[in-house]
Amino acid sequence: MANRAAVFVHRLSGHSLSVRRLSIYGSRLTLHARRLHASSAGRSFLSTLLQTAKTKNPITAQWNGQPTHETRPELVAQGETTPGILQSEYDQRRRNIVDSLPDGGTAFLFSAPMHFVSPHVFHEFRQDSDFYYMTGWNEPESVAVLQKSATARRGYTLTMFVRAKEPEKELWEGPRSGLETAVAAFGADEAWPIRDFAKRAAKLIGGAHPVYADLDGEHGL
Repeated sequence: MANRAAVFVHRLSGHSLSVRRLSIYGSRLTLHARRLHASSAGRSFLSTLLQTAKTKNPITAQWNGQPTHETRPELVAQGETTPGILQSEYDQRRRNIVDSLPDGGTAFLFSAPMHFVSPHVFHEFRQDSDFYYMTGWNEPESVAVLQKSATARRGYTLTMFVRAKEPEKELWEGPRSGLETAVAAFGADEAWPIRDFAKRAAKLIGGAHPVYADLDGEHGL
């Protein structure tokens, strides 16, 4: 594990008719959904559908972007971040990185991008291995910022920038875990919408010396 941490710090520098029928059917469903969304009654219905009585937050808790103990206890046990891996294990992995950083050092970790076949069709997402190893977070458009701090409870702070919950987009693109889950289940000290990354990153970098980031052209925003 220590070797991996050291290496990571170094890196931081034939059925056409059926298909046609399905396509026509899908187009009709899309048209009906758009008509539903266009009416006030339809929007109210969709809003109710995508809320829970418990939280009243858009998209039910059961529709997170990936399993957590709260939503899928049969897959993720108490104290785990991802199936079979404890929260304390992810914390130790991050500590190994932070211990390799000089005092005041900051490391930016970037998720893998989404690759599209066409403007509206995407490949199955595969997270960047290093990002997943350090966070367990399995969504694109995400950044984790590790800052070494002698005054922090864990010896470091973890700030995450992730996609915020957006009911209309999630209805078509799939569920997102959101900011609250990043803090509650993935160990972030604070989480911000990814759209705020550029603005807040400048502040994070301003007081950090030195700064490490993996900018190989494939990752980063």
